[in-house]
Amino acid sequence: MMLSPTSLKSEKKEKEMKLKKIPYGLSDFKRIKTENFYYIDKTKYIEEIEIESSFLYFLRPRRFGKSLVVNMLLAYYNISYKDEFEAIFADTYILDNPTEEKSKYYCMKFDFSAVDITDYKNSFKNNLTTTLKKFVEQYKIDFTIDANKNPIDMLHELLSVCQSLKYPLYIFIDEYDNFVNKLFVSDIEDYKGLVTDKEAFYKEFFTMLKVGTSDNDSPIRKMFITGVSPLALFDVTSGSNIGSNVSSSYRLNALVGVTKEELITMIEYYGLSEQKEHIIKRCDEWYDSYRFNEDISYTIYNSDMVLYYLKSLIYNNREPKELIDVNVRTDYSKLKYLVYTNKKLNGNFNLLNQLIQGEKVMILNLKDNFSAFEMTKESNFESLLFALGFVTMEKYGIALKLFIPNQTIKKIVADFISSAFEDIEFNFKINTFNRKIFEFANTKNLELFTYLNEQVKAQSVVRDYIQGESFLKGFLVAYFSLNNLYEVYTEKELNKGFADITLNPISDEVPYGAIIELKYISRSNYTDKKRDELITQAKKQLKQYDPKTIKHFRDKPFAKIVLVYSGWEMVYCEEV
Repeated sequence: MMLSPTSLKSEKKEKEMKLKKIPYGLSDFKRIKTENFYYIDKTKYIEEIEIESSFLYFLRPRRFGKSLVVNMLLAYYNISYKDEFEAIFADTYILDNPTEEKSKYYCMKFDFSAVDITDYKNSFKNNLTTTLKKFVEQYKIDFTIDANKNPIDMLHELLSVCQSLKYPLYIFIDEYDNFVNKLFVSDIEDYKGLVTDKEAFYKEFFTMLKVGTSDNDSPIRKMFITGVSPLALFDVTSGSNIGSNVSSSYRLNALVGVTKEELITMIEYYGLSEQKEHIIKRCDEWYDSYRFNEDISYTIYNSDMVLYYLKSLIYNNREPKELIDVNVRTDYSKLKYLVYTNKKLNGNFNLLNQLIQGEKVMILNLKDNFSAFEMTKESNFESLLFALGFVTMEKYGIALKLFIPNQTIKKIVADFISSAFEDIEFNFKINTFNRKIFEFANTKNLELFTYLNEQVKAQSVVRDYIQGESFLKGFLVAYFSLNNLYEVYTEKELNKGFADITLNPISDEVPYGAIIELKYISRSNYTDKKRDELITQAKKQLKQYDPKTIKHFRDKPFAKIVLVYSGWEMVYCEEV
């Protein structure tokens, strides 16, 4: 029997209603588990967390699902959810494998993402007061919360009350450094006052938590604290040196994020098996390659990115128009001061330039403790990039190699580099550039490269930085990466050799890709003969490259282009 279009739509709607909803943007664990949302079961890690020490810091880049984990732990340990335990934890590992500590604690949760930095002192104090009030009301404790009193003093008093009542406390702090990091990038003096002044109330807060753990029969038995970077952790550590940083724990590597096995399970659950190969390839290129322990063999995907992508496939039957979720983009532009000194780009910028070219940068170790006031040190900058998720790592003998994990982060780093160039007064007209690259994508118009060269020639301030093949290549890759037309690759293996720069169309709507072979001659060594030799060499290389050898590349014509530069000036540009 042939179904009518109306019947088909009705059948599709009925099927969608039976499937669990995508929990994109949700961190409310109880709601996800009781309102038919899909949940990637992370409850098996509860056993692992209990093996660690009692007071834990867990740091991950933004949008990885840290808040959901906090709320999962809160629901598991909170005595208030004891009667709802089976309903909340239905179909999870921990329901059948509970630990002795389930439903045992009086839980106090602080969420510092709500602190407003425009009035951070009052906002932070109000945040503490509100949390204390909620705690007292939830557990019906005979304690008066006075909004006019110092909330840290009230916390001290409340801890004493809980101790006398023999209430075991589990303290959760979600996004402990959220507003502190915002202060760091907006006003370093305010940050300094917050974490180092004699009466710095943020530091006092962590000192008070330490007090709550230091006696016999102390009320605070456990703490779980999430954040992004260890900057504030280091700068307040003299006030609270009780926590163990488990961010690089082997056992907890996939406590947040999505593993490939978890991704495949989702693909199959939502009936996308026919598209599985394409989905995995897309997610690999745009959302994968994060690793937080050097001995881990597998990598993980960013949770937010995967849910954002699958949500569009499931509900709209197509990929999202923009493969980068706007919520993943964070304004780190104010951190650009770390890459220049006295209007000159420094060693930190050199590091970004290496990374944007696809290089893997070797370091001996990553630091999980360093001060915000020592960020100009290259070793600290490397560790900050890792904490922010700008780079991932892999083991290299006794050392590590850092590299940009995926196309999403490459575009974010490119934006960072562009902001740094702007700050040394390189007035690049990005809108004009975007029009030129659009024309190239549709007609193979090489005016794109002429325009780039004209901009550099007109802006003497950048000439010293982009002389040399490495800086020139980094410059080109950074600006190519700012568009939403192409995936940008460097040293991509295409049959017989490695192409300098490859532009793979993101969608079928882009008519042309590009393979670029870049040759460089120093200004002092330039001759026409040398130029012609390099042109011949580049053409020979380009003829060998075959983009069809890469499975996930678009089945499109790829323009093969020779670029020759002498110093900062383009002396040859031609499609082969």
